[in-house]
Amino acid sequence: MLFIGGPMPHTTSPSPAPSINTASRIPSLDGLRALAVLIVFIGHGRTDQGQWPGYAGVTVFFFLSGFLITTLLRRELERSGKIGLSRFYLRRAFRILPAAYFAISVSLILAASGALPASVSGWGVLSEVFNFTNYYIVAAGYESLPPQTSQMWSLAVEEQYYLVVPVALLVAYRCGARRSWIGWALVGVALVIPAWRIYLGLHGADFDRLYFSTDTRLDSILWGAAFALLINPVMGDATRLASRIRRWMSQHLGWIAIVAVLIFAASAAVPALSFRLSISTTVQCITLIPIFWFVITRSETRIGRLLNSRLLVRMGVLSFSFYLLHKLVLALIGPLLDTPIVTDSISLLVSVLVAQLVFWVIEAPFTRLRKQIENRFLPPLAP
Repeated sequence: MLFIGGPMPHTTSPSPAPSINTASRIPSLDGLRALAVLIVFIGHGRTDQGQWPGYAGVTVFFFLSGFLITTLLRRELERSGKIGLSRFYLRRAFRILPAAYFAISVSLILAASGALPASVSGWGVLSEVFNFTNYYIVAAGYESLPPQTSQMWSLAVEEQYYLVVPVALLVAYRCGARRSWIGWALVGVALVIPAWRIYLGLHGADFDRLYFSTDTRLDSILWGAAFALLINPVMGDATRLASRIRRWMSQHLGWIAIVAVLIFAASAAVPALSFRLSISTTVQCITLIPIFWFVITRSETRIGRLLNSRLLVRMGVLSFSFYLLHKLVLALIGPLLDTPIVTDSISLLVSVLVAQLVFWVIEAPFTRLRKQIENRFLPPLAP
């Protein structure tokens, strides 16, 4: 197992919240993930014909991914002063690749059988196998991808982030950078990216270049990562900034979260592409900070209990396979019925059932295999 890094410098002595900090999973975030994937599903469905802002669900996914991955990396640094890169990349590979490759295989089988129209190219398949789908779409479009798998672009953005962030974080710590410095640097980069989108748009960049590229979409992940480093409610941050925000949040969090949800919804509903492709994701990510804070720390509220409900938590657990396969289900069921809302309702149910099957047959077994490999070949994590 490869370890890099020394003791993690702190801005102040940490004061973790044990009940959350020691949890391996936060159910309310699974509930939020479920809502995000439903937003995406409606956006791809037939009922609204593309008017629903499904892209906002992807923004939530990116923010959540940046927050969770950075929290895990930070937790390991604070416990041991090191990050096991072998373990990190093994977990990412076993979490993402088996279900993704299954979805690609199903799509190719359906294309070969004539069940779905397609003009698949080898480069299109390779772009999904090796996670550069987003830039392939920018260069060549969707047509030569395996049918109904264009959503793989977002996995490519995340995987490209995963390749860089652990090493970059460790190098920064090795160079003596404080956690707060890194967090604010991420905020700075996240604020530069919308300016970069605007610049590209003014100089003729098309929709695909602005929407799918990692360099134009990474800000959503960076906001989540900055949140994890600066004012992370999971880690119980005790910096001066975090303490002030916590006191303020504790007094006004309910109203702040309500206003944040309204602003998020309003920004997502703006139909103008000039807004969506410039600053909409920035607005949404800033509003996600108090929303996430509320979701993580207020599980006893009605909204918290809803997000922690068995149905939404289960949907959140299945959300990855659901996301990978829902467009295939919509494409197969859509032509069979004339009523869009009925088509989408049936497709939703079938997508959930298929996702559950994939979880049982692929995700869970590969998770067990990954744990066996970790236990046999990698040194144990620091307590």
